Amino acid sequence: MGRETFRRQHGFGPATTYELVLGRDRFDSKAIAAVAHLYSVGTLLSTDDSDEDAHTVAHRLRALGFTVQEGAAGTNDEPAAAPQLVLQPRGGARDRGPQNFAKSVHDGVHLDTLGHVLGEHAGTLTSLYPDGVARLWGSTPTTQANNEKARALRGRRVGDDVLFYAENHFIARARILHLFDSSLVAREVWDTDQDGSTWEHIMALGDYEKFPDPVLAAPVLRSLNVPAPLRSLTLRSADSYRGVAPLLPARHRPSPSPSLTPDTLLERLRSLRARRRSEATAPSRHQAISLLWAVSRAAAGKPRLAPWDVFRSEVGPLLTDFGISGSRGTAEYPFLYLRDSGLWEVHGVTDEAGPMPQPGAFDVAQPVAGLTYESADLLKNPLTRLEAVAALCSTQLNDADQRNVLDRLGLGGYATAEGLPDGDDGDNGQEAATAERAAGPTARRKTTTSRLIRNPAIVSKVKELYEHACQVCGECLQYKHMAYSEAAHIRGLGSPHDGPDELSNLLCLCPNHHVLFDGLEIYVDADGTVKNIHTRASLGRLNVTAEHRIDEAYLRYHRTLCELNSMARK
Repeated sequence: MGRETFRRQHGFGPATTYELVLGRDRFDSKAIAAVAHLYSVGTLLSTDDSDEDAHTVAHRLRALGFTVQEGAAGTNDEPAAAPQLVLQPRGGARDRGPQNFAKSVHDGVHLDTLGHVLGEHAGTLTSLYPDGVARLWGSTPTTQANNEKARALRGRRVGDDVLFYAENHFIARARILHLFDSSLVAREVWDTDQDGSTWEHIMALGDYEKFPDPVLAAPVLRSLNVPAPLRSLTLRSADSYRGVAPLLPARHRPSPSPSLTPDTLLERLRSLRARRRSEATAPSRHQAISLLWAVSRAAAGKPRLAPWDVFRSEVGPLLTDFGISGSRGTAEYPFLYLRDSGLWEVHGVTDEAGPMPQPGAFDVAQPVAGLTYESADLLKNPLTRLEAVAALCSTQLNDADQRNVLDRLGLGGYATAEGLPDGDDGDNGQEAATAERAAGPTARRKTTTSRLIRNPAIVSKVKELYEHACQVCGECLQYKHMAYSEAAHIRGLGSPHDGPDELSNLLCLCPNHHVLFDGLEIYVDADGTVKNIHTRASLGRLNVTAEHRIDEAYLRYHRTLCELNSMARK
């Protein structure tokens, strides 16, 4: 993620006393220790800003064998400065202040819409906002050299806190992650004011929080010796900021403790409330298809959030083709209503738009939507992803052409245990072969492919462990006067399974049972019994030697894959 993004996600500031050093890289010691505690114990380690607490963290890290050095994380190894306070007027109706604030700070701006104007700033903003939604605010230039605004523009820096002021109150707070000047970006985001100027001195913001109750500004401004009402961008020192901190809400530190687990994710998918036109009609498939589309993006490594026009162009045809007969493929419904699932978020739809904005409003606003960060993170796990697909198919698409739906979404690799090999183009190869058929010698054509590199040593190992006897039927075939068997991966190496090439993911099988296993006709249940997926009849227990430790997670993955395909065949 990079240090800044990591700290921002977990709610920490930069290290001020000790840094953890690994090779040429330096890390924020308390943030690393706290998040390590989260993954080890389940709760974020509570630390404060005292030297004593920092010393304790450094001592523990050193005891674990890490190199920890004194010195703060800052530019050129200078100590990181305490945050200053930037007072920022939101602006009134004349400058479109409320609309601009809602658009670019509260909702955020999708970086995809700015790609043609970002230029040299693209890399920095992409790293700061891995979800693709940036919170930006800008200031117009000033012609004076030493007024309040000019001093603030010169003196503000990354790490400072910004208080947004409107109607005699402070309404929100954010932290400066990056500062840059760009009239092109400013015009694209905010256009120009009535004087033809644009807000070209831009702050990229993080840790944004809207105050539940606006804070009366007068006491704060009075303590900072700033006239009320606030009319200009104003900067005050870190000491002054500490002096008024008791008058402001305590900074909310979001707990990254996982409120969403794989089990709760699957439960929410299974209990998804599908809308009906009436009690007599079948439930809509719109939300399930939209979520499968989001799962396919996770499998392909695409950004979890997508703008409205991408969602409509990709999901709309699927809703038309696979939705309930007679229902309209209205993509705006799942785009918005999936928020109720707790697995989906939408940015850019304002409250003023009403409970169901019309497609035309979406076309103008271009909101973005997709899985929540937690949901997308869980779906990076192939087993959780497969179970999510199975949950949606079994509860929402049990009477649909599931195989066709998955193929259209790019999830066709779930049809076999092998998955799709690298460079697989679906049916294109078959179509090309058909087109090339002709009388006489078989035609040939040159192709360029990439293949998975498998480890021959573990293939030989699993065959030696069973002396080429099939683990299902015990048969040991002879071929050309030699023993013959095949090594089968339990969780396939091809996409979307992406299984590991290791001994715990391998079985020694005869060709017949290898074909049945890869074709999802047989599976191994939790008790180690091999069963037929259709009849549930037992083929006996899987033979496993003491030297061969099979990972139950891979067998569970294969079972889930068999269940998914059993539903798809009905």
